[in-house]
Amino acid sequence: MLPRGWWVLLLVVLSGCGSVRPVVTLDTGTDRSAIFVPRQDARVVETGDAEAMLKQRALHARPSSRPQQAARELFQMAARSGSYRYEPRERRITPLGAGESLEVIDPGGEGGLTREYLRWCERTQRPGDCLRLLSETPILDGDGRYVLAMALARGVVLTEMMDAFKDMADPEAMMAAVLWTWTTYMVLLAVPEPISKGIAAVMTATLISYVGIDTFWGLIIGFRQLVEAADRALTFDDLRQAGERYGKVMGRDAARAFVMLATVAMGNTAAGLARTVPALPGAAQASVQAGTQLGIRLSAVGEVRSVAVGAGTVTLALAPGAVAMAAQGEGSAPPTRGVRSWGAFSGFKQAMGPAGAGKQWHHVVEQTPGNVERFGPHALHNTDNVIRLETSLHKKVSALFSMIRPELTSSTLTVRQWLSTQPFATQYEFGLRAIKNVQMGYW
Repeated sequence: MLPRGWWVLLLVVLSGCGSVRPVVTLDTGTDRSAIFVPRQDARVVETGDAEAMLKQRALHARPSSRPQQAARELFQMAARSGSYRYEPRERRITPLGAGESLEVIDPGGEGGLTREYLRWCERTQRPGDCLRLLSETPILDGDGRYVLAMALARGVVLTEMMDAFKDMADPEAMMAAVLWTWTTYMVLLAVPEPISKGIAAVMTATLISYVGIDTFWGLIIGFRQLVEAADRALTFDDLRQAGERYGKVMGRDAARAFVMLATVAMGNTAAGLARTVPALPGAAQASVQAGTQLGIRLSAVGEVRSVAVGAGTVTLALAPGAVAMAAQGEGSAPPTRGVRSWGAFSGFKQAMGPAGAGKQWHHVVEQTPGNVERFGPHALHNTDNVIRLETSLHKKVSALFSMIRPELTSSTLTVRQWLSTQPFATQYEFGLRAIKNVQMGYW
């Protein structure tokens, strides 16, 4: 259960996030970090055949009878319980001393939230503790409130989940497990100094690829508001309103992506989830957005060791040896695994030495000021983008880029000016083609 008062500290940590568009920091080591500015045209990926995947997954699932504990263990979170006081002057949280207590809003009596929750289960034809919210506490409090609010947030998606799980021996247990996994993951992102590791880090990178950085940011801010409202809720209607507000923030497609990832994550490992991601519904579109939103390939989410969410930035720490796209701008393409990169061309030349007798170093994607600003230096000064060319060929290619060649560019601009408007991948492909065609005498 989330200690009362943590939402206040969360408000401090994420203050101002709503007005600042986040950037991504790709951390591949102390000398290999780069800032990546995500594109603003991301869309939530549709997962059209997710129900079929959920049904298939449900056939082999063995949901725990204690889903809250299972979710904590999945994300390696300690149980949170007890009473705490938030001290605004010092901005810290301390446990209450012996004999001190905080008011418990729901005593569990007639008309309390607990009783109203059980009645809701009956009304939805699932009598008893249908979401397993009372397995660790006799009253509806803490994380249980958040799970119920999340269930109320997306009623349509909840119905789809029950339909996907209906052939199981205990579909309610499966639904409860997914909701607990989903909500516990959000709690993990929402606590102060939110850093997700292991399977949570892979889940975070995948989720951003599916919904985009802006929607992801909005989900965290919205969950913060849900936590605050749920902690203060006195009635079931209060919780319902909190859930419905968050449902509007989330949207149906994002909720479906959440359910899909939570279902695949249950009982899995970081490596296992990473191997599954490329085969998930909507993975093709998510793969494109991984590049434009995070600067990594979707197939490389297994190399994400941790994700830290701070005010104005999302930091991805990658495994040693991993090479990120490190591209600050649009349509970037990452170097292949094992490529070395530098923050300046001088650093590249110092490490790699001369190109060789009669040869010069050539940037496939040119190191123009505009490209440096858009894509970042590491995307340009690396052993995938800088290659050796014969001096005469290098001069001919450079001369081509200074020409106006409308038959190549469908433009009255010079080749270099036209290229400056293109995404990284387009520039890279054109640069390789130019070398080949100039060498063959075609251009």
